[in-house]
Amino acid sequence: MQKKRILAFISSLIFSLIFSFIFSFSANAAEKLLSIVASDIDTDFAKIIYEMDQDERQIIHLYLDTYHNSQLTTRNELKADELKGGIILNQKDKIIIVRMYSDNYDSERGGIIYLDTLYNGLNGERREYMMDLAIDKNGPVLIQNKIQFHKMNLVAKRSKVFGVIGIEKVKFEN
Repeated sequence: MQKKRILAFISSLIFSLIFSFIFSFSANAAEKLLSIVASDIDTDFAKIIYEMDQDERQIIHLYLDTYHNSQLTTRNELKADELKGGIILNQKDKIIIVRMYSDNYDSERGGIIYLDTLYNGLNGERREYMMDLAIDKNGPVLIQNKIQFHKMNLVAKRSKVFGVIGIEKVKFEN
C-alpha cells in the first residue's frame, strides 16, 4: 500500500514537472525579425529582432544583432526607455553615424521612430527619416511613407577625394 502511494506520488510529480516545463516553454515568446539593416559599403549587416510578451500585446525586448561574414558578432539590447535620448546604432570614434530615437514610443502601440544619419562627415550635415512602428494583430511592423518594409539599405555618400563621407540615402525595402 505504501509502495503504491509512493509510486503514485512520484508519477504525479513527474507529470507536474513535465507539464510545467512544457507550459513554461510555450509561454516564452519567440524572437522574430523586425528589420534587416545593410549597406552598400560591405557585406556586414544587422538584424533588429523583437520579442513580444506572452499575450502578444507588447514588445518586451528589442535587439540589434550585428553580423560579419554571416556570423553573429554582437547582440545589443535596444532599451525602449533610451529611445527618447536616442540609441546609437553605428558610431566611428566619437562620430555618430546612425542613431534611432522617438518622442512617443509605447511598447503596446508603437510610435514614430526617427532614423538620424550622418549625410556628410566633412561638414556634419545630417538627415532624418521618419518611420512608424505599428503593432497590429500579427505583431510589430515598420512603415515608411505608408509602405510596410522589412529592410533598410543604407547607401553611402562618396567623395572622389575622401571616399565614403556619409550616408546619401536610406532605401526602405520589402
